[in-house]
Amino acid sequence: MPRVSVIIPAYNAAATIAGTVESVLAQSYKDVEIVCVDDGSTDWTRAIVDGYAGRLRVVEQANNGPATARNNGARNSSGEYLAFLDADDVWMPQFLERSVAALDADPTLSLVYCNCALADSEGVAIDTSIVGKGFDHPPSLNELLTRLWPIMPSAALVRRSAYARCGGYRDDLRGASFRFEDVDFWIRMREQGPFAYIDEPMITWRFAWFPRQLKRLPDYSKALRVFEAHLQQRYGVSAAPLVSARTRAPRSILATIGLKALRDGDCGRARAAFARAIKVDPYRLKNYLRWTRTFLPIKLAHSLSGGSSRRARSDRAYQE
Repeated sequence: MPRVSVIIPAYNAAATIAGTVESVLAQSYKDVEIVCVDDGSTDWTRAIVDGYAGRLRVVEQANNGPATARNNGARNSSGEYLAFLDADDVWMPQFLERSVAALDADPTLSLVYCNCALADSEGVAIDTSIVGKGFDHPPSLNELLTRLWPIMPSAALVRRSAYARCGGYRDDLRGASFRFEDVDFWIRMREQGPFAYIDEPMITWRFAWFPRQLKRLPDYSKALRVFEAHLQQRYGVSAAPLVSARTRAPRSILATIGLKALRDGDCGRARAAFARAIKVDPYRLKNYLRWTRTFLPIKLAHSLSGGSSRRARSDRAYQE
């Protein structure tokens, strides 16, 4: 019986899933099984995964979202520890080795997670990381209830016993539009025990909306109503701060991409990133000003940018 089960939920992930699987096979820690859950893909995902026959197992389901796929993968696996690796992210070779050691060292932990390096949808490094100042420690339950904590599903290794006690991912939160089931999962896992944090980027998290759009842009129109009712009933708190921070995240990462491109002298990429940020949030005046700046001579654009064109702080994805 393997100690670690790696669950890869995949929906139309033909462009990226080979790199994801290869990053698991390249891990320094080898006591692993891989379960890929094909969530009703209509592209070449299944054909690519079938090329790894003998090195992973495939579970099929009708398209029902990542929460259902993760739970289905967990049911069809046997490891003491569970990792839920999205099909567009990649692990660095020592991710599992470091994470398993952390859980082995402290049996009270429910999970361990790490920082994440960012890349765009084509895998080009954005030159920043997810976890910024003020978030660089394992959260308390109160922090998870009041601030959107930068834990990515691909960056966590979960103790199966804690996963079972909390009931796994709640797939009924699909109505919240775009992955509030992961925020809910961290909250309920924190009830099972403390987290540990590895303050180092051990994975690369792919931003799927620029320059190519690999997924639909998030729609949060129902999120506050659905998640608000859940948090009020269970904890007596509002979901508004969490929903607001999640809403800001895509536009802020796009702004980070644009500022880096402007700093590097690539006005075309900067202009495209700011234009996408405006599409995500047409009421954000700052990104109109940034977009306008991309038409200026580069030296003038730099002088007007001032400190804002320096390397953007990683916590802007949650706070800008």
